[in-house]
Amino acid sequence: MVWIKRLSLLVAGLLAVIALLLAYVMLFVNPNDFKDELKSVALEKANVNLRLDGDISWSFFPWLGLGLEDIGVSIGTDPEILRFDRAEFGLAILPLLEQKIQVNKVNLVNLKANLNKNAQGQGNWQLDLPNNSSSTASVAPATTESAASSNTPNGNAEKIKVPDIQLDELRIENAQVQYRDEQTKQLINATLNVQLNDVQWDKAWPMVMDIAVTQSGLQGESPIKATATLNANLAVFPERESLSLDSLVLSADVEGDVLPASPMNAKLSAANVDVDLPQENVLAEGLALSVLGVNIDAKVQAYQVLSEPQFSAVLTIGEFNPRYLMTRLKLPLPDMSDEAVLTKARANITLEGSSDSITAQPISIVMDDTSIEANAVVDLSPLRWDVSVAGKNLDLDRYLPTPVEKSEEAVTNAELAAKTESRDLIPIDVIRSLNGHVGVVFENLTAKKLKIDKIELDSTQSNGLVKISPLRALLYKGSMSSKASLDVRGITPIFNISPAIEGVQIQPLLVDFMDLDKIAGTTYLDGELEAKGNSIEDLMSSLQGDLLIDIKKGALVGTNLTKTVCEGIAAIRKEKIDDQQFGSDTPFETMRFPAHIVNGRVSTPGLKISSAGIQVTGDGVVSLPDSSLDYQADVGIAGSELDKACHVNEKVTKLAFPVVCKGNFSDDPAGLCRPDIKGFGKLFADLAKEELNLKLDAEKARLKEKEKALKAELEAKAQAEKDRLKAELEEKRKAEEERVKEKLKEKLKSLF
Repeated sequence: MVWIKRLSLLVAGLLAVIALLLAYVMLFVNPNDFKDELKSVALEKANVNLRLDGDISWSFFPWLGLGLEDIGVSIGTDPEILRFDRAEFGLAILPLLEQKIQVNKVNLVNLKANLNKNAQGQGNWQLDLPNNSSSTASVAPATTESAASSNTPNGNAEKIKVPDIQLDELRIENAQVQYRDEQTKQLINATLNVQLNDVQWDKAWPMVMDIAVTQSGLQGESPIKATATLNANLAVFPERESLSLDSLVLSADVEGDVLPASPMNAKLSAANVDVDLPQENVLAEGLALSVLGVNIDAKVQAYQVLSEPQFSAVLTIGEFNPRYLMTRLKLPLPDMSDEAVLTKARANITLEGSSDSITAQPISIVMDDTSIEANAVVDLSPLRWDVSVAGKNLDLDRYLPTPVEKSEEAVTNAELAAKTESRDLIPIDVIRSLNGHVGVVFENLTAKKLKIDKIELDSTQSNGLVKISPLRALLYKGSMSSKASLDVRGITPIFNISPAIEGVQIQPLLVDFMDLDKIAGTTYLDGELEAKGNSIEDLMSSLQGDLLIDIKKGALVGTNLTKTVCEGIAAIRKEKIDDQQFGSDTPFETMRFPAHIVNGRVSTPGLKISSAGIQVTGDGVVSLPDSSLDYQADVGIAGSELDKACHVNEKVTKLAFPVVCKGNFSDDPAGLCRPDIKGFGKLFADLAKEELNLKLDAEKARLKEKEKALKAELEAKAQAEKDRLKAELEEKRKAEEERVKEKLKEKLKSLF
């Protein structure tokens, strides 16, 4: 054990020598004597100019400490880029023997930094090291050796053991940084304070920071000011190469005239944020963001963020007021008919994805009284989507402007402006860029006053061709189904639609959609339509196709064809009718007609309206571009009602009276149709002529019968006279024969 004793004496001697040397240095060596040498070394080795106007103090035991005052740093001949009033550093000596780094404090006071980037992107902080061949030669072998040593037989770099560290306090007080960028034409001034306490590996330590930042143009124009405070607990795990933040709270206030909302307060908090560098994973739980009255809670997980990023997130947006948010952001509110809308909204979204695709499933949104559930898959390269939406209770009219009735002059001016102004109905370039699939199911939907109980559509978009098949809707006690397409692959958009309607009550539909109350009944429709153009006017004027329409148990609302016929009859007779004898409508059992459409002009040959008291046929043209009609109907009326109202005989009821309907859709229905007086006159003239001919034929027949009777009477009289004369002659003959016989008898008697 003698060698142990000797070794102990040797170590004790060495420690004594070191202590004496440290005592000597501390007592007899002044670090300020080395200022010039430090300046020359920094200038020679790094082209850095040091300004050391303050005192330099140091200590060696038990802390290796260094204190600097009034220090400035510049590169080359440039002005100083860094200066501070005081810098303090203290490192414990004995823990170094155990490969532990224990620092009692690191303190920087009144640090000032001026960082400039010129128009060529060169920063004043970039070192221009002098050429030193010896240094280069010495570095190259070391680099080669390092590279060689890193290539171990297993192909893995040898893992370096990180020494333990303990930092009692890190404080940066009143640090002021100015950054001037000639490339981006912006100027940033920041003042910050940072404090860390009890810093140790594998253990959470508190971190506090506050910062004030002003960003503006190079001359200080359009400034944006922000102040922020950060509180968190930070833990670093060197062995696992990971770090963790918990109890994170970041509060910020931002103001500036160029901001949409000023001042603006935001708060971000997180229960826990974990970062795993080898696995490239990030996990953030308990995230909460509050800004402009919107509260967002989230959980985010990200994997392989540096190589092949993948992520998943759950977002919850608490109820907020979109109207208030838009007002704060100085966004113009659209003109809406209901001021109570856009006042309540909330959402829940679950996301996952990668650099290639994003999946949002499910998406739950509540806006005012409307609820929406959706799923979406978006491929990013190339961009393509698959979206499914299901919702209920949406009144679009509440979000649209209130319709304003315009004067005739205003309407005329608007029509002229519409003709001279080119207005695109659909964005062609946007439609051509669409590539995906959208499916929608909505219940209880109102649009343009149309009340739709349920609507379903399935749409595909690809390279300028949009197809909707099928499109189904339940509305007004009936159903509608259709196939439709929009083709913008050419210069002019082309619309195609194949509508089919089953049992829809047409009157409430037209009243709600067009405020048009001219026809009622249960409607059935089939057809094919095509239109070209990118405005309502072009589509109306280019509409082509055929429809077959059948309306059952309906009425022509506001038009009484019986009354119109009676008015025509009265006009011919120069009489008046009693309006109270007539209703306001023309009820019918069926109305059926094919519609042939050419350039927006609808012709309906073969129109037939049938009921117990009326039979109507007609033909004419309805012009959609002009919102007008020019139509003639031939009305045949039968039944006792006509006799009471018009006081005509049965012969008149067998006529088909012409009624002309001509005017604009906006005209009063009661005055839209009127009798064709000229046609009525011709009818009655033909009827009078027919009656006269009938009378002549009857008189001829009577005279003929009279002649026949007279002839028969004369013939009878002649025959009677002939018979009388014959009888007389016969009697005379017989008498003569008797006389002769008697005379002969007397002669015979005389003979005998």
